[in-house]
Amino acid sequence: MRSSESATENIEELEMLLEAYFVVIDSTLNKLTSLKEYIDDTEDFINIQLDNVRNQLIQFELLLTTATFVVAIFGVVAGIFGMNFAVPLFDDAGAFKWVLIITGVTGVVIFCAFVWFFKYRRLMPL
Repeated sequence: MRSSESATENIEELEMLLEAYFVVIDSTLNKLTSLKEYIDDTEDFINIQLDNVRNQLIQFELLLTTATFVVAIFGVVAGIFGMNFAVPLFDDAGAFKWVLIITGVTGVVIFCAFVWFFKYRRLMPL
């Protein structure tokens, strides 16, 4: 009789001990799950920030490419004036000044037109 009572008490103590361990493990699991969610949220936030910076870099690259295109227009004009053929425009001393002014104004207009188009297509912030 005593051995069966002792065995029952041991089993009850073991069950209580296992329940206590289960509560501790469950608490640890909840903390780890909460920590994992926090890490996932932080990772998502960092990815959003990286995407924002990437978009800003793409917009800046778009502006630089457009500015490079406009500056290339000056290269074309210089190339035309560097040719070795006779043009009556070359004889006038003030003609080159007017060519530079017209080319500069045309470049600024083209650049502004590109920027307006980019804003119209919502490729750049307003």
